[in-house]
Amino acid sequence: MKKAILIRHGESEANVRGILSEELEYYNLTETGRSQAERMGNILRNYRIDGIFSSPILRTRETADIISGIIGRKVEIMDDIRESGLGGFNGKPFQSLPFGGREDLGMESWASLVKRMIGALEEREGNYIFVSHALPIRAAVSHYLGLNELDSYGIEIRFTSISAIDITNGKVLCLGSLKPSKKIENAFS
Repeated sequence: MKKAILIRHGESEANVRGILSEELEYYNLTETGRSQAERMGNILRNYRIDGIFSSPILRTRETADIISGIIGRKVEIMDDIRESGLGGFNGKPFQSLPFGGREDLGMESWASLVKRMIGALEEREGNYIFVSHALPIRAAVSHYLGLNELDSYGIEIRFTSISAIDITNGKVLCLGSLKPSKKIENAFS
């Protein structure tokens, strides 16, 4: 069986400042972000998890390290779950991003984002945590729900929320949950 728990990083300095960023070493977690990661680690403490993968970006690494310290699993860096390529919008205010398809804006294409995320999720057997970013998580979940980029704009992935997917059966188990139900805990026990 293959199952994945996708977790968005905790609140970071970039989020507070409203900045889009794919920079590897900028923007630590805030104190709130560290608390969010700790809370999620405590929720996952009793789940059967084979390993943790993190985007190489600092805010995800910090989130994964906090969760790792609680559940006792090693963190591996995985480039395929990194933030979406932002093109000329990297480092710019979120409000500067106009509505439109990603390719039209000179950003990484939706197809590329979906392909690398699904490749990462389907790569290995077992139950894994993937600490990533809102848009890559939305792309992965949308794939399993049969939604394209424009049809998935309403999916909100909040800080340290869980989206769980049964990869083997191609089924989304939960989406953006901050407190997963007993059903999700049982799926990972």
